[in-house]
Amino acid sequence: MKEKEIVDEELEYIPKEKNDLEEAYTSAINILRDIEPQSPFIFEKWKRIPESDIRKIAILRICSSQTRVVNLRSLEYSPEIDKLLNKTSEEEVLTILKKHNIRFHNRKTKWIRHLLSLDILALIQDIGEFSGTSLEQERRARKRIITTIRGMGLKTASDFLKDIGFSKYLAVVDSRVLGFLQNMGLASKQVKADKLSNRKIYYKLECIENVLAQKMSITVSELDEKIMAYTGKEKPHMI
Repeated sequence: MKEKEIVDEELEYIPKEKNDLEEAYTSAINILRDIEPQSPFIFEKWKRIPESDIRKIAILRICSSQTRVVNLRSLEYSPEIDKLLNKTSEEEVLTILKKHNIRFHNRKTKWIRHLLSLDILALIQDIGEFSGTSLEQERRARKRIITTIRGMGLKTASDFLKDIGFSKYLAVVDSRVLGFLQNMGLASKQVKADKLSNRKIYYKLECIENVLAQKMSITVSELDEKIMAYTGKEKPHMI
């Protein structure tokens, strides 16, 4: 997608009082240019890591909704993340999630159990042709993930595909990214974090991130990692 087409899509979400859009992008670029991400983006990482690691990353993304990052890192850094791969009983999965304060642990236990029944590597290979091609094509891949893996939505599926090094154009739009875009004048203050599950809103904000990434000559996945590093301190990914 060309920059002009992306800009045309995003205009509705730019504050009316912001006349100089280039100034807003320049401010964001100046802030992020020298920010070093805690977890660098590695394209095609999924081709070089064990399938078990891909499953672990998927489990963490399933657990991430409404859960504090510190609790997710607690699970990620724990040897219990390995136990979740070993056909653990529903009761054992539930106990592990409760121990690490994963929210909505009952439904996430069921989602994890379903994930373990999937051939996740075959799934990624099947959509591999869309990887790194374009925003439109990677959205097709994300839709396949959402419809196949229970418990994944726009944000969590994008995060999963970023973390395994699959995507270059998909944005991980959460409350922190939204707040950054709003503070830079690139997104309307009227957009609330609880509306990010709305596909139209998510797509508009994703387009804004694509323009910013183009202007910085980096991928959107790299951009998101920079925004995460800028907006909060957290441990890097273990996997």
